[in-house]
Amino acid sequence: MAKIDNPPDIRVWHAEDYPGLELHRGFAVRHPHPRHWHEELLICAITGGAGYNHSSGTSQFTPAGTLFLVAPSEVHSNWACDEGCSYRNMYVPTQLVSEFIRRIAPGSSFFPGISSEVISDPGLVGDFLALHRALQGRETRLETDALLLEFFAAMARRGYIEVPQSRSAGRESVAVRRAQEFLNEKFEDSVSLDELARVANLSPFYFHRTFCRETGMPPHEYQLQVRIARAKSLLRERRPIAWVASATGFADQSHFTRHFKRMVGITPGRFCTESKNVQDLSSHPG
Repeated sequence: MAKIDNPPDIRVWHAEDYPGLELHRGFAVRHPHPRHWHEELLICAITGGAGYNHSSGTSQFTPAGTLFLVAPSEVHSNWACDEGCSYRNMYVPTQLVSEFIRRIAPGSSFFPGISSEVISDPGLVGDFLALHRALQGRETRLETDALLLEFFAAMARRGYIEVPQSRSAGRESVAVRRAQEFLNEKFEDSVSLDELARVANLSPFYFHRTFCRETGMPPHEYQLQVRIARAKSLLRERRPIAWVASATGFADQSHFTRHFKRMVGITPGRFCTESKNVQDLSSHPG
C-alpha cells in the first residue's frame, strides 16, 4: 500500500455559491473520529492510504480510490490505518441535495434514505474529485453547477438516488439558441446553470444535456469561447491585457492568460505582438 508523504493536515472551506456546502481535504490524517452523526449527506473520496468506516454494526474498509457515503443523521465512526489516510469530502445539506435532484427531474424529492457503503467505481470517484477541485478553484458558477448536476445524475444512474424520468419542455433547438444568444450577450457575467435553463425553459439537467448534444460542448465551454473571442477583439484594439481580462469576466490576468494560451496556443502578450506585426505588414506591402 502506498505510503503518504505529506504531513498530517486538514483544510476546510465553504463553497460561497452553495449555502451550507462544506468541503474538507485531509492529508495523512491519523486522528480517529468516534461515534458521531451529521445533519448533512457526507460524500468522501479516499485519495491516499486507507481507513475504515463503521456504521450499523459493520466496519467497512475504505482504501484509496474508493468513495463512501454516509446518510444524514446516521451514527458512524471513522479511523485510519497506521500509515494515515488522505481524502476529499463534502458535507451536502439535505435541502441542497433536494434542489439538485429537482433540477435533474422536476417534481422529484430527496432520496428516501441511503446506507453507508463503499463504492469502487473509478468513473464516479473521478467525477467527485473533479467536482471537489472545481469548488476549490476559480471555475465559473456555470461550470460548477454542471459538475454538481452531472455528479448527482451519475449517482442516480447507479441507483444511489431514485429519480423519475426527466421530460423536455419546448423545442430543444430553439431552447439552445435562446441560451446561446443569452451567453453571447452576457458573456462576462457569472451565469448560473439555473439562470440559463430558465432562459431555455428547460429543467437545468435536461438543458445541460441538450446543450451539449446540440452544440458539441457544455455551456461553460461555450461561454469561455465567447469570452476568448471578445478578448481577441479587444487585444487587437491595443487594450491593456489586465483590463481585457477584467472586461471579459476572468478572475485576474493569470486566469485569463492560462485559458487564452490553452485555447489560442499563445499568450495574450504574444497575440498582441503577432497582431501588430500582421497589421504593420499589411500597411506596408512589399
